[in-house]
Amino acid sequence: MDHSRAVVAAWIVNAFLSLVLWAPMAPAHAEVTTLGWPYPPNNLEDYSPRIGPVCDPIAKPGPLRLYEVLSFWWGAPNKPLDPNWHVARPCSVSSTSYHSEGRALDFYVNADEPRAQEIVDWMLATDEYGNPESKARRWGIIEIIWKDSIWVAGEGWRGCSSCGFHGDHIHFSFSQPGAAAQTSWHTTQDITREAACFGGIVTLQYWQYPSGFGTLNHARAISGPLGGYSTQDALAASPWLVWTELGPATLPANSPVSAEYPGHVFQADCVIPF
Repeated sequence: MDHSRAVVAAWIVNAFLSLVLWAPMAPAHAEVTTLGWPYPPNNLEDYSPRIGPVCDPIAKPGPLRLYEVLSFWWGAPNKPLDPNWHVARPCSVSSTSYHSEGRALDFYVNADEPRAQEIVDWMLATDEYGNPESKARRWGIIEIIWKDSIWVAGEGWRGCSSCGFHGDHIHFSFSQPGAAAQTSWHTTQDITREAACFGGIVTLQYWQYPSGFGTLNHARAISGPLGGYSTQDALAASPWLVWTELGPATLPANSPVSAEYPGHVFQADCVIPF
């Protein structure tokens, strides 16, 4: 091996060792890969109270954001989003429904689909600090209606014969702060970057999370002349890869990157910092 090749080989080994040595601080954490983002524990809300809706049938940002997150991680629902029915709904339909204030989401997955149970379990999981149902609290979820039961914040599950059978969708009701995207989940930012590549414009969208590992940047969609990728599985199978300042790594584009080690996604000669 000549000297130049030896230098390159040594650099690659050192970069790999650096990545391994820094792993506890980097976002390579089992909870991260399953969207169990390690939010700092000191800003977790208590359960939100159920305060009845007022007539304001405008789709609120909290339910719309939840739709995006669920679609990214579990794929598109069985019915495309209609914000004027699946989130907001005319008050004349039901004045007691949280849809009448635009602070509910119907996410259409069938009860016999494995992802339906996964979504409910994810929303109600205990976090890594031992806090029960922490995501529901961070989202400001006050009700979940699924199959023939209802989960109420701070009370748990019970049968609900008056709710109607929810076998083809999961219903989420939000507190007013949750619906307005003012709860701790929304300490995230949704950021867009663009680059001129491949004879057109490539657009990268990513979420930025404050976590126990420092800020995490997580690509959620890449679109451009070579196609669009907007789910976890699509990004993982895409030709886009992640590089960080710890050294080059062939990580799929849906891998989170810590802001402590800024990086970018790349394909061929196209580089998009984030």
